[in-house]
Amino acid sequence: MTTGSFDTAAVRPVRLPTSSRAGRPGVAERDVRQLLLLSRLLGDVGALLLGLMVAQGIQQALMAVRSSVQPLGPIAVFNTLAILLWLGLFTSTGLYDSRRLLNAAEEFKLILQAVATGTVAATFTAFVLKVPTQRSWVLATWVGCTIAVLATRITYRWLLRSMRRSGVLVSHLLIVGAGREGRDLCRAVTRARHLGFQVVGFLDDTRPIGPTAAGLPDVVGSTNDVRQLVRKLEVHAVLVAGGSVATETAERVYRDLQELPVDFHLSTGILGVAASRVAVQRFDDVPVLGLRHVELTRSQQAFKRVFDLVVGGLLVVALSPIMLACALGVRLSGPGPILFHQQRFGQDGTIFNVYKFRSMVADAEGRQTALRAISNEADGPLFKLDRDPRVTPVGRILRGWSLDELPQLLNVLAGQMSLVGPRPFITQEVDLSNPWARTRLQVKPGMTGLWQVAGRHRLPFDDLIRYDLFYVENWSLPMDLFILLRTIPAVLLRSGV
Repeated sequence: MTTGSFDTAAVRPVRLPTSSRAGRPGVAERDVRQLLLLSRLLGDVGALLLGLMVAQGIQQALMAVRSSVQPLGPIAVFNTLAILLWLGLFTSTGLYDSRRLLNAAEEFKLILQAVATGTVAATFTAFVLKVPTQRSWVLATWVGCTIAVLATRITYRWLLRSMRRSGVLVSHLLIVGAGREGRDLCRAVTRARHLGFQVVGFLDDTRPIGPTAAGLPDVVGSTNDVRQLVRKLEVHAVLVAGGSVATETAERVYRDLQELPVDFHLSTGILGVAASRVAVQRFDDVPVLGLRHVELTRSQQAFKRVFDLVVGGLLVVALSPIMLACALGVRLSGPGPILFHQQRFGQDGTIFNVYKFRSMVADAEGRQTALRAISNEADGPLFKLDRDPRVTPVGRILRGWSLDELPQLLNVLAGQMSLVGPRPFITQEVDLSNPWARTRLQVKPGMTGLWQVAGRHRLPFDDLIRYDLFYVENWSLPMDLFILLRTIPAVLLRSGV
């Protein structure tokens, strides 16, 4: 297949940081990658050996055997075979393929499956070799090896992320399609520095060579030039914006890259979809991406409600001294009620009163119209002023540490809100005729959410909506736990205030 003529003079030079290690890995970087792979392999061996030693120690303790665990003694053959079995499973499931392990949840899922399968294989090997084992040994081996391997992998991920953030082991990425989807993909890749990609430019058949948007790389050529540009810019991976590039173009780019040592990625064309929802299916000989529909079942809703009641109740008890101190501070700050209430949209469009500690003067609502006419530092239908004259000195402290939102725990206990969910919008801020507004209301609004941990008040309105829709369409219990844990440092560090 021809790729057309290529004029090297027409390609705008791309400046790359000197720390990005441009090009295919050189000798030094290749050595670093090999050392990292070796460290990951040795870490797994050490973790598995530790798990086996712990299991054997537990078995000996339960059997009242006084001899200590000897990994190099009579059971050395069994330990070696068992570890080799696990390493084979890890290899077959792709746990040593860095290209497949961009997502931590995927890696941990593969580890759980491989360790469980390896435990069964190790049990069978122990039976064949007549190594004495008990049921307690099987359980201890499974738990011990799982925890040990996960711990080493988490440590490895932390090390790898630190190296990538410092500019080491960065791979050059070329994006095909400079439309809205391609630009959004570029911003997403740039934000996720831990992935280790640096976007060096766009390829687009409909745009001239040159700038695309502020803060983004240039268009460096057309798709006909992909092979030459991959060599010239020393590209490691090509990402095709599937929703904005013609199928014939994407297929041609894929074919042109077959003989080059370059990774090929194709986006779904639908941003905001969790990878766990995507499944590759086959309609005859045509690969098709299927999206799993996500909707909270009755059991999930019940579990989420029980979780809200238990954790919310414990938080009310634990934070009651702080809440009493806040109430006293509000009372002493000036005239007006201690609690401020405002109508918000709840699940399925129901209207409820959200409660907060009053952080403004008593007539704040009446003064908002005049202030909005003068200045508004938020976009969309939201209203915000960094130095809002209506905020009291005590209220400024409460807002800075999010203490004004503690009374929302009462909304959570009443079933009007959840600990985690979309931002509860004021009724005047939302038009329910908009599809995105109705989608957000499929679940209860939350005291915290992705919008809270991603930047709170700094987020543009469109990003806030995007985070909310992502949460609604990709809900899971681990996501709720992740958001709750991330909320603690976000509040303590006052990020986004």
